[in-house]
Amino acid sequence: MRKLALRLICAWFAIASAAADIAAPPGGSDLALASELKAYADPACGTVSKIDNGGWKVVITKPDEAKAYAAQVALDCPAEALAPGETVLALVKARATQGKASIEAKLQLGKAPYTPAAATTGLELSSTFQELPVLFTITAEIPQGGAVLTFLCAGKAQSVEIQSARVFRYPAGTDISKFPRIRRSYAGREPDAPWRKAALDRIEKQRKSDFSVRVTGPDGKPLANARITLKLRRHEFGFGSAVTADLLTADTEDARRYREIVDRLFSQIVFENDLKDFGWEPEAEGKEEHKQKLDRAFTWLAERNISIRGHYLMQVAVPPNLAGQTDVAAIRKHVLGTMEERLAFAGNRVVEWDVINHPVAWSGAELLTKIPGLETIDREVYAAARSRSPLPFFVNEDQIFRPGRQADETYNYLAAFKRDGLRIDGLGNQSHFDESFLPSPEELLATTDRFAAVVPRQAVTEYDIVTQADEDLAADYTRDALIACFSHPAYSSFLLWGFWEGSHWKAEAASWNRDWSIRKRGEVLEEWLGRRWATEVTLTTDKDGTARWRGFPGYYELRTEASGAPLVFRVSKVTPEAKLDLP
Repeated sequence: MRKLALRLICAWFAIASAAADIAAPPGGSDLALASELKAYADPACGTVSKIDNGGWKVVITKPDEAKAYAAQVALDCPAEALAPGETVLALVKARATQGKASIEAKLQLGKAPYTPAAATTGLELSSTFQELPVLFTITAEIPQGGAVLTFLCAGKAQSVEIQSARVFRYPAGTDISKFPRIRRSYAGREPDAPWRKAALDRIEKQRKSDFSVRVTGPDGKPLANARITLKLRRHEFGFGSAVTADLLTADTEDARRYREIVDRLFSQIVFENDLKDFGWEPEAEGKEEHKQKLDRAFTWLAERNISIRGHYLMQVAVPPNLAGQTDVAAIRKHVLGTMEERLAFAGNRVVEWDVINHPVAWSGAELLTKIPGLETIDREVYAAARSRSPLPFFVNEDQIFRPGRQADETYNYLAAFKRDGLRIDGLGNQSHFDESFLPSPEELLATTDRFAAVVPRQAVTEYDIVTQADEDLAADYTRDALIACFSHPAYSSFLLWGFWEGSHWKAEAASWNRDWSIRKRGEVLEEWLGRRWATEVTLTTDKDGTARWRGFPGYYELRTEASGAPLVFRVSKVTPEAKLDLP
């Protein structure tokens, strides 16, 4: 696996002078006011000490990548509340006192559960003091007085000094394209990168196959020497996105445009929240109307041969609807009861389930399995679901591509299930990326190889990428992540976690804007899913009415001069031959 240093070769600073302080752009308000930097270190990992100008020195002697928070410098940001869509600019003056160092900048709630307000950003420090800009696009609300800017230092053995930090809040809609920033890239981005050529070659060899279709006319005789056109209408591979039942059923112009993209580009979807446990309680308000809407969405998708992932049966990280619940019996009844109902409701209309979501979760998350009396609730749910459904079962977790605690503990979790005879069919890799950490495509492939040792299948289940107004970077990384994953035989799907800004948990990560204008990362989808990875051929049947071609497996449309409306059939590597009778 490539080392972090290789990625850093591709990063450069968009700062006029390393020594000069940065002027904060106009329009911002001071979030920190008169707050002073504070510091803490667990004596088991290192020490903190005061330096001039109110700053702190942090020396890490026993690093722990999984507990980077064990030594930190923090600044309270009490002036205002934070809301999704806003931007916070932090200007941090810091250095490494020996060689180089790296820290993580995190804007978060300053008390449990330490909710992150935005994606964490990694900072590389040189031996001289530099004021570095960190842009946070706010994705979670933080009440006034609750926000803290924290610099996590304990991830590696190092000595750092953080002299000062200034923090400014900018309202939603602020143009940040000219804000000071750290410009980033990733290894393997270059147009002639060898890994990409090798991956595209694998796609041609492994994802395509030789197929045939035998066509008979209305009289039952082979349609010999007939000119036919075949077009791949729906990939067997699950290219797609998270969607909502509302937009798949609503009678609005936005919903129609939403459905047009789903129908045209995607072969698989996952409902963002509609099949989660909340709202399925017996007393839930609007439950029957919700189920009717879901039924209509299921029907619309089935009519178009768009497959559906089930997401999820239970979440180990305590979900918001169970936060504060202390009645163990009530939690168990809720989890098992809603699981059974959703399994029965979806039936074989879904092709697989994320049975366990966030079994390891982010640092600081509360876990159901840590509550006395619920230590094995995940296994109870898994075993109960397995007794009721033959579908493939997945475990779904984030940060699999980032070396460290979350990836390692997920690997161990899967290995323990396998060791104990509980069959897990696949790993759902959520793949939420931020520009401060973009592993190379070769690292994505190496990580996939690692997890293939414990699970037979993998799926990118919730892909998105957040950049600081760098759409070229977002588009290039989306392209290369698609290519890398599609080239690896372990993957069965690659799903975005939303595609339209009007229905997206992170507006800045959408592929289409609110007004339906397309972003560059959306153009990547149009190019690769809509054009490059397509199959369309015009053929002449032989004397037996058979036509042969090489292409991607999936649902095809066949047209002849006499057929009128296209006829739909399916081919796969398992069943490469199809038969069609013209009406």
